[in-house]
Amino acid sequence: MRATTGVRLTGPLLAAASPETRAALLAHASVLTVPRGTTILAQDTPADRLLVLLQGSVGLSNAEDGGTATMVEIIAAGDALSIAPVLLQVPHAVSAVALAPCRLLALSAEEFRAAAALDAGLMRAAMEQMARQWRLMMDQVVDLKTRDATQRAARFLLHRLPAQRGAVDIPEPRGAIAARLGMTPESLSRALHGLEAAGLLRLQGRRVDVTDRAALLRVSLPRAGASQGARRV
Repeated sequence: MRATTGVRLTGPLLAAASPETRAALLAHASVLTVPRGTTILAQDTPADRLLVLLQGSVGLSNAEDGGTATMVEIIAAGDALSIAPVLLQVPHAVSAVALAPCRLLALSAEEFRAAAALDAGLMRAAMEQMARQWRLMMDQVVDLKTRDATQRAARFLLHRLPAQRGAVDIPEPRGAIAARLGMTPESLSRALHGLEAAGLLRLQGRRVDVTDRAALLRVSLPRAGASQGARRV
């Protein structure tokens, strides 16, 4: 990792803090430039700093008893990677790996906790971010139980689509996305090509062009009886 100074862009978390709180936190902060494939955080290590993802994509994974790591979530720019363990003062429950070149803001965990205790705006933003991350985890459980591979792939694209139609950037390796969606890379490829064959999108390398959000949304909806168990992939 390469650290640089002169922090300007801080993301929505620090934007909610007062100017005085933000300036105090940034006085000792640094920006890390991280290449693809770098391990940013290691599971079970102390949460001694808060990392805010400014640019790029980060995969969170968990491995039990030295087994194969399981992709838990993919974090996009704007979110903090370690906000829950930092506030709770517990070790990291997951490892974090850069799935694309990243820039991260690094803050002292101790200074962040002290600042959040005194700044209501910062604490509220921290709680809201943890709540959103919890909601993402719940959505993932529901997806695995109620949607098949094609529906999960469609919903993943919908979450990244900024408007009714347009391009979705996919900087991450397809294998990482497949793991996040609970399927094999082959199943993800079949799902995407099936959606393309149906005229709902066009695959162009690391970009997916979506022509009709409403149609893609209809495909993503669970079918009747799906709660009895999604199709294996």
